[in-house]
Amino acid sequence: MKVSEVLQRWPELLEVLVEASPAFRRLHNPLLRRTMPRLVTVAQAARIAGMPPETLVSQLNAALGVETKPMEMPIASDSKLHTPPPPWLQTPVGAHLDVRPILEAGEEPFPKIMAAARTVKPGGRLVLEAPFEPLPLYRVLAKQGFSAWCEQLGAQHYRVHFYREPLPTQPEPTSSSSEPLTEADWQAHHAELTVDASWEPPLPMQRILEALAALEPGQRLLVHHVRRPIHLLARLEAEGYRYALRDLGPGRVDLLIEKPR
Repeated sequence: MKVSEVLQRWPELLEVLVEASPAFRRLHNPLLRRTMPRLVTVAQAARIAGMPPETLVSQLNAALGVETKPMEMPIASDSKLHTPPPPWLQTPVGAHLDVRPILEAGEEPFPKIMAAARTVKPGGRLVLEAPFEPLPLYRVLAKQGFSAWCEQLGAQHYRVHFYREPLPTQPEPTSSSSEPLTEADWQAHHAELTVDASWEPPLPMQRILEALAALEPGQRLLVHHVRRPIHLLARLEAEGYRYALRDLGPGRVDLLIEKPR
């Protein structure tokens, strides 16, 4: 459950959160309370605060007079801390933003982060200085083709590197694979798949590859996607698939894929 949902149903839990960790004191700021909790789950909030998720859940339940039953919390697979440094860590810095003074001033940093991200070219990095590991931001920027890695430099100083993946190179024209798909091909697909906006990578790619595996050679799959799937396109080209893209507006991309004969 998102923190925003918790506070909407039980606003009295705001003080419980603030008392649970200094990291939640920012929630006293009405502006931040309107944005950050909307993006963060209770488990992610606990990890941002450096506490076990089950401990925070137990404290919230206790404040409501609800007994916390033993439960198995999901593994924190979304954290980038203590993971091996990626090979792209030395690539050029396209933008550098310190959100700590922005937060200290009680302002919302999200628009500035997104504005900085838009200036980073493929193959470049956005470097972010933050007072905590911004777990929800990983998912937001992943949809725009960014990979992430995080290092902790101090008690409330995290440096997060977002690397914009290069665009796939166009394949060399070869035989039939160089022929573009036609309007008739778009109308004659053999299977259809809609990518749900809530699916987190790599689930969309897995579902698409599963659908392709079920096709016969020469058959086509129409995918209604929420973004340009850069990693998938690179794989399709490497494996000789023909494909075509249609940008239909924000969050809407149609992708037609033909299985090699």
